[in-house]
Amino acid sequence: MNKKVIALAVAGALAGPAAAWAQTSTVQIGGSLTMFYYQHSPHNAGTGQSGDILESSEPELFIRGEEQLGGGLSAWFQCTSSLDGIATGSAQITNSGWCARNSAVGLKGSWGNVFMGNWDMPQKLVFNRARGWWGGTNAFTGGSAVLLNNGSASGTQNPITTTAAFLSAGGVGVTMTTSNNSGTFFRRQASSWNYHSPSWSGFSFQGAFSAQNESTGRPEASPLDPRMWSVAGHYSNGPLYLGIGYERHNDYNPGNVGVGAGASAYGGGNDTTWTFVATYTFAGAVNLRGMYSRSKYDVTNSSDLDVKGWGVFADWNIAGPHTIRGQYVRVGDTDGTSGVNVGSYQGPTRGACAALPGSTGSCASDTGAKLWAFFYSYAFSKRTMGSIGYSRMDNDSNASFSKGKTAATAGAAQSNFGLVMQHRF
Repeated sequence: MNKKVIALAVAGALAGPAAAWAQTSTVQIGGSLTMFYYQHSPHNAGTGQSGDILESSEPELFIRGEEQLGGGLSAWFQCTSSLDGIATGSAQITNSGWCARNSAVGLKGSWGNVFMGNWDMPQKLVFNRARGWWGGTNAFTGGSAVLLNNGSASGTQNPITTTAAFLSAGGVGVTMTTSNNSGTFFRRQASSWNYHSPSWSGFSFQGAFSAQNESTGRPEASPLDPRMWSVAGHYSNGPLYLGIGYERHNDYNPGNVGVGAGASAYGGGNDTTWTFVATYTFAGAVNLRGMYSRSKYDVTNSSDLDVKGWGVFADWNIAGPHTIRGQYVRVGDTDGTSGVNVGSYQGPTRGACAALPGSTGSCASDTGAKLWAFFYSYAFSKRTMGSIGYSRMDNDSNASFSKGKTAATAGAAQSNFGLVMQHRF
């Protein structure tokens, strides 16, 4: 990304010991703008009309700086803010806020980079290496994270729970209500500590954990102590990249079930996901990427939900500014012993799918979905590119994944066709 760079050189003007404090700092200002204009078709008149949509996708402005402290040590900061208001008005800017995207302050040297702030988790960074140009959750070019990571949670902390006592046949329990998208593994975690290692002959490591468990937001009666941590390993050698990411959520209560007495009690559990990625660039022109994902949720004290999926992504630079792109993502039927849904994942042991309009069968099967898309891109310059393409999400008969613009009906499809304009500065 080309950026406007402001270099500030601080030199000692006085002779003697004061000159030892002379240091150099740099500040960079840059960002990117992406606009979509497309026709959205929910393929079901009961969930919404087909219509055209003009919107931005993750436009951002960043300010970052670094100061050389001597001895190979540097202090740095980054504040990345959303520019969504370019398409939706001032209310969107207010809701997004300053430094709502990857933003932190840290120290780095030959030993690596340690920082604290609001940042993408290592498992998500591995996922991003597979999707590349494609969006994770946006309604037009995205969807892979909707199917494989159960949506996204950006700039959020660990779940904050509220409690209320209840009586049941088994005694007294506590109803827990959890917020902050506790079921998703596509997270930009606020209040987190992070470490990114240097590269050792192509190998590198990343780790992060949530540094705040929101104890001040939980009543004393709550038995939950939510925390999360994530690690990732990378290997990069010429055209080959291999990555593995792991993330664990403790006490996130992804099914929003009760705690204490009762059959659906949730006394706390661990939710985990694994992501494996392999990419290879052939002859410098075709970049092929593959990904496998597996997530497991402890939904109640005695039941769990297991989800597996995979995806293939490709970019083919035909010649000069011309590139053809494609993606295919598939999430399989849910498995496990849980009868409770987690986000868009259907509990596999539910009986009739009465909660799903238009579906009368069992939820034990046909709870997966697939996503596919093709785009053509033309690079006007190194910073400006236009694209045109088509994307479609097809649900199995008992699934209801959505592209995010209209509600999904079980078994129905949603599709989009339109234009993308991108500019980096």
